[in-house]
Amino acid sequence: MKGIEGLTLGRYELKRLIAHGGMAEVYLAYDRRVRRQVAIKVLYGRDESFVRRFEREARAVGTLSHAHILPLYDFGEQRPWYYLVMPYVEGATLRDYLHKKQRLTLLEAASFVDQIAGALQHAHDSGVIHRDVKPSNILLRADGYAYLADFGLAKAMIGAEALTSIGAIVGTPEYTAPEQSNGINDYRSDIYSLGIILYQMLTGQVPFTAESPVAVSLKHIQLEPTPPSHINSDIPQSIEAVILKALAKDPDARYQQAQELSTAYWKALHHEQLWTTDKLPAQVLLETSAPKGNHTEETRQNITVREKAQFPSIPAKTSLRLSKTSLLALICLMLAVAVVPLSLGWQAAHTANIRPTQSAQQAVTQQEISAMTATAIAQATSQAQLQATLAAQSQVQATAGITTSLGAGQTLYANSMTTPGGGWIDDGSQCYFSPQGYHVQTYRAHLEAWCYSNQQQFSNVVITVQAQLLRGDTYGLVFRLNPSTRAFYVLELNKAGQYRFVKASGSNPLNWLTLIDWTPSSAIHRGYNQTNTFLVVASGPHFRFYINKQLILNNFTDPTPYPTGLIGLLVGGDSPEGSEAVFSNVWVFEK
Repeated sequence: MKGIEGLTLGRYELKRLIAHGGMAEVYLAYDRRVRRQVAIKVLYGRDESFVRRFEREARAVGTLSHAHILPLYDFGEQRPWYYLVMPYVEGATLRDYLHKKQRLTLLEAASFVDQIAGALQHAHDSGVIHRDVKPSNILLRADGYAYLADFGLAKAMIGAEALTSIGAIVGTPEYTAPEQSNGINDYRSDIYSLGIILYQMLTGQVPFTAESPVAVSLKHIQLEPTPPSHINSDIPQSIEAVILKALAKDPDARYQQAQELSTAYWKALHHEQLWTTDKLPAQVLLETSAPKGNHTEETRQNITVREKAQFPSIPAKTSLRLSKTSLLALICLMLAVAVVPLSLGWQAAHTANIRPTQSAQQAVTQQEISAMTATAIAQATSQAQLQATLAAQSQVQATAGITTSLGAGQTLYANSMTTPGGGWIDDGSQCYFSPQGYHVQTYRAHLEAWCYSNQQQFSNVVITVQAQLLRGDTYGLVFRLNPSTRAFYVLELNKAGQYRFVKASGSNPLNWLTLIDWTPSSAIHRGYNQTNTFLVVASGPHFRFYINKQLILNNFTDPTPYPTGLIGLLVGGDSPEGSEAVFSNVWVFEK
């Protein structure tokens, strides 16, 4: 098809050709109505079978809505052209990325498998088979976020049409399952193709090549693939077993769900030195079962990441407790007074946000207790007032109407967060401990509040924490915090399953810099009382983020980074009743 730059299709102005294949061309275009750049896939309609295939793609993609499936904005025809309108993704394809890097690490491959498996699972649950899963159909943003695209061979099983001639070979031979050579396709064919991609990511090559497509297809049918470890000796046997099961000739012998392949891969990582349980804290390896979409998967929560370094062995139950002196002071104080004074207002405006308490000075006198007890009470009261003051300084009032859209090394810090200690603010209101973990909360809308540990500053580290949103809008992990200037970074999640990365400075959130605005991710468990595990890798000006073991941001660079600071936890949003989250199992590792 001759290039058609400069042509207008409907409301779309074609700017330049960005990709082409045997059946279609893709153009960068401008949507005059919405005023944004889009990608348009154009097919010249001279071949009726191509046109029917093109229309089938539009219908198939139109039924799907998933964070890792490239969405369809629009489709139409302007004879002799038919076109699909999709988001324009700046970046490259997985094919380009593999050509550049040859082989990926076990962890990097795991992230891509998890993202694409999630997309395929959604498609399969919706009755759609892709039938052409390959690296060139996987688009990558610069941060490593992946989209499965090009459902040109997809066939909707609901109301299925006999559009493919019997015995016809569909798909790309290097990634085609054996049964597809006989015109047989089901969701397990997609799983085989994903297994080929996994093989290629870890070995740098596909298992079967030949001089002709037919010869490649025959190899898929007749030959067993070379064991991946024979090509890359760094591939463990447990990982190899996962790959070879995905590549079984018999579809019944493969994984029966795409997400099952991803889960098996992550489990295999756990059994190796990089991910073994005797190298990881027990709290960081908890696994639960949770529903996801129309199927149930074993939710892979609470993982810490390392590139090449291993975690040291750490006692499973690590917590910092009150000293005997502090405990005695606390007991005396409880006997002498009902409540200690809490001063949680940031300036005068915040006093309405805090539950009132009685002044200890009004309830304690020298005549009522002994001099020693009075000293203990004074110490405890001073500590309580300090905690309240620190909490008050760790919140800011947002302008009304602002929305929520505004290789680890040794262990440096570990805290289960179920008992007081570890340097964490504990004022009994904004920041407090319970058997479930460490609570951070606000009581009204338009308020951002954070609590932190003043025990140690960190710079280049890996930080992980588990969290549940109990009410309200947003919650996050704070790092490199300077309490006096209120400068810090925070990785936030919201109840809708989105994340953002913010660089805070000062008391007014309007002046905070949103480095990455709200971005959806299938890795995040949505809603309330759902456990999400944050993991931040901070190295100088470079940051990498994981949620529930899935890479959500491969690399972000801040040209003017905060160099070091404390760690903390944050909640906020616009809900009238405020927000609350509970956090547990904070671990910090040397990077």
